[in-house]
Amino acid sequence: MLKLFISSLFLLWTFLSIGQTPPMVECATVAKSSWVKKLQSINNNYSTTKKTSQVVPIPIQIHLIVKVNGISNLTISQIRNELDSVNHFYSNANMFFYECSSPEIIYDDSLYNYEYNTEESILLSQHYTNDVINVYFANTASVNGTVVCGYSQFPPSDDYAVIGSACATNGSTLAHELGHYFGLFHTHGDISQGELVDGSNCGSDGDLICDTPADPVLNSGNVNTSCVYTGTAVDANFMTYTPDVTNIMSYSRKVCRNSFSAEQYFVINNVMQTERSNLYCQSVTAINNYNKNIINLFPNPGTEEITLLLSNPEYQTEFTLYNTLGVCVYSVTFSGNSLRINTSELATGVYFYTTKSDAISLTGKWIKSE
Repeated sequence: MLKLFISSLFLLWTFLSIGQTPPMVECATVAKSSWVKKLQSINNNYSTTKKTSQVVPIPIQIHLIVKVNGISNLTISQIRNELDSVNHFYSNANMFFYECSSPEIIYDDSLYNYEYNTEESILLSQHYTNDVINVYFANTASVNGTVVCGYSQFPPSDDYAVIGSACATNGSTLAHELGHYFGLFHTHGDISQGELVDGSNCGSDGDLICDTPADPVLNSGNVNTSCVYTGTAVDANFMTYTPDVTNIMSYSRKVCRNSFSAEQYFVINNVMQTERSNLYCQSVTAINNYNKNIINLFPNPGTEEITLLLSNPEYQTEFTLYNTLGVCVYSVTFSGNSLRINTSELATGVYFYTTKSDAISLTGKWIKSE
């Protein structure tokens, strides 16, 4: 707990020392010094180790904390929409998040405004499912009274993340906290924040990942509403920072964060296969329901690309996409359990799809957003 509090104080001091007003504490995930060597070891094998060739289903359990009278600032529908965003970001790591079982609604006035110091043990002892990622959504999440967007844990650890409602639907906080869960540091660094702009110490400083540029700690004061870095900070060599304001593991404006780097994807996939290999949906009912659905198409709504995931890949599958006039706009026959489709040339609007094989014949609706 002390480490978590010191981490939050350090971030506040960082903002004040460069003459900026600190916002709500972005993230309270505590860095583990023991994870540094493990992350460096993973990165050392970057050129020789391959990601999984097929999409791996990752089970989660949604826990929504509401007041005893049912009042909440979040709905399950909103949370599921956020999960669609997560699946969009993590598809390049060949991962797909799905609900292992129905969401748990926790009716508890005291947990509604959640405090890490006094209430985490309650969540993990009374509302925890083994071997799935437990994601707890509270009205507010606080550490020693300081409101934070959320936090999770670096491996090895229990399988969970906590998200406050103010950050639960912004399109990137949940993906950010899961990034920590799968082994990623903040791009500005957690153990040390002295990465040089020229990248010469990228493997030993900052986030320990060399295809993310050095980051002076981004925030709404040095990233404008057009997602342009406006800061003038320099590193130890007096070189001006040129950070990536779109990286999900940064503290950039949340609406700007929409990407992981190739090496970050590699780390996420590697940790999924090793440190987080315990993840498995043990609920027979949930598995049967998942298999009955057979198909998952995400993100929905989507824009540039969608991914089709089948839970039964044993047959050749024909996938066809139609517009509202019934005109076929895309059709393909493929083998395997996943298919990525470039939808950048399609007009915005509603589409319908069919999926046919010797085992299934399903239809559904997909929306192309702007």
